[in-house]
Amino acid sequence: MSGFDPTDADALHEEAIARTGRSDFGDDGYREGLGVLIDAIKASPRRDRIAPRFGAMAINLLVSRLASQAGWNAHPELLDDPVPAPLIITGLPRSGTTILHFLMSVDPQFQWTPRWVGEAPLIRPPREEWEEHPQFRQVHDRLEATFAANPGLRAAHDMGAALADECITVMSQSFMTNTFNSTLPLPDYRRWWYEADEEPSYRRYKDNLRLMGARARDRTWLLKNPSHSYGMDAMLRVFPDARVVVLHRNPVETIASGASLIWRNGQLFEKAETGPIRLDIFARAVERMREARERHPGVAVLDVHYRDLIADKLGTVRRIYRHFGLTLGAEAEAAMQAFIGDNPQGKHGRHDYSSGEFGITDDQVRERFADYIARHDLA
Repeated sequence: MSGFDPTDADALHEEAIARTGRSDFGDDGYREGLGVLIDAIKASPRRDRIAPRFGAMAINLLVSRLASQAGWNAHPELLDDPVPAPLIITGLPRSGTTILHFLMSVDPQFQWTPRWVGEAPLIRPPREEWEEHPQFRQVHDRLEATFAANPGLRAAHDMGAALADECITVMSQSFMTNTFNSTLPLPDYRRWWYEADEEPSYRRYKDNLRLMGARARDRTWLLKNPSHSYGMDAMLRVFPDARVVVLHRNPVETIASGASLIWRNGQLFEKAETGPIRLDIFARAVERMREARERHPGVAVLDVHYRDLIADKLGTVRRIYRHFGLTLGAEAEAAMQAFIGDNPQGKHGRHDYSSGEFGITDDQVRERFADYIARHDLA
């Protein structure tokens, strides 16, 4: 791609078409966010560092859009399928959402999105066929290379081609998600995102669930994304019957941990700017989540403390099942117990961090989150 300009929208689209042989990107709603990103990069003093990373991300997401649209074009009847009462895990990043998601994903009553399917959505094949699929091999090999090049990253946040993945991987197709705030230092985009309505992104995501779950239409979706804390109002407009588990952890720990993660993930940020960015985004998120819950009083929500999850993982799962009227079968419980035994905390190494490393103080975090800390007894 000699001479390729990653801030040229036409060039990005042409590259995605060349890679796939497809050309139908679907509705044009994503172009606003894509345009805001491109303008923000052009205005950035770090344009030369950011643009190549963005270009790779943007092409992959355009390829992902092409895959989704191809699936819907081939099976338009899927768009009429219901997506009843998904179980959605959210909360501040670094509050235990990943370990809970992994743990509950071993229960066969749920379906979920493996990373390899979420990156370019298709009808999810039977489990025994995954390793033979070219897309699986590509995603697996890339993730393993990433972890080999950045050994501390897996200790901070584990991912795998066959593991249950966050909703944001698919939702990033809309170019309107916190993915870009966590990957690229672009304050102009962040300001635009603060004012955006994410409902179209959630509606597209729901259609992607219909596509990916076409072989398991009667199974409950198990979903997870910390950024649903920010987008909860839009999420509940699209999934009004959702059952929501909200995890809570002291923000002094979550904000510093999240800042460490985004700094490790490519190091496009200056270390001292990551803390203020995370602090601002997720202080807004907890207030938006509170407002969304007040706006949707009928939503089924269970609040869970991180300390309780870590102290008794299986007991926490039993509490979740009781609250939502789910049955925890003996085989599923045994599989969860085995998972807990096989995945002790710190399995992939220690993830060490402190607020001061990332341009904030513990007192600043406590002050900004004072109401949230008091509301959920997190001191």
